[in-house]
Amino acid sequence: MRHRKRTDKLGKKAPHRKATLSNIIASLVKHERVTTKLRLARSAKRYADKMITLAKKNTLHSRRLAIAFLRPDTDEEKKNIKKLFDVLGPRFAERPGGYTRIIKLESRRGDNAPMAILEYVDAEVTFKERKKSVKSDEDFSVDTEVTGDIQTQDEETQSDDAETVAEEKVEQTEKTEQTETISEEAAEDVKSDENDSKKSGGFFKKIIKGGK
Repeated sequence: MRHRKRTDKLGKKAPHRKATLSNIIASLVKHERVTTKLRLARSAKRYADKMITLAKKNTLHSRRLAIAFLRPDTDEEKKNIKKLFDVLGPRFAERPGGYTRIIKLESRRGDNAPMAILEYVDAEVTFKERKKSVKSDEDFSVDTEVTGDIQTQDEETQSDDAETVAEEKVEQTEKTEQTETISEEAAEDVKSDENDSKKSGGFFKKIIKGGK
């Protein structure tokens, strides 16, 4: 029985789960706000608070624990450790707890997963304005080059159209002739069948009369 074990395994094994939580906390330290699934935000919240408590202590041991959890590889990831201990730790020095908050959002389109925002309290978030692209007439202008005489090109196109029309007429006449021949053959077959039936009927009548 899993009594008093509140760890949400998130449907992952331990190495994968630790890596996802480490990545979320690293991005949270960098941007101070993360949009993720509600289940994952609730699991990462306690680790985010623990990073602030380590930053408030600001000892060699606490730095080693933070590095072991965040696992920085590149120079940009190493800047997160510096920001954690130099910026976020002094910011929450007088705050006894409750360093993060979760704001619920609408469900994600597609799989309807519940989404949420995980952010630090008093987060300094910078928003970038999107530049609206105004399309001018110059964007739609197309440069075309015409080689040769325009009249000769028009005459060639007209001759090609005339040839295609003549070919279509020939095909239509051939189709009509084929249908007429088929209808005549069918009519002849019907007449021959009627004559055969009349002859056979008279023959059977003679046989019946002779029998009587």
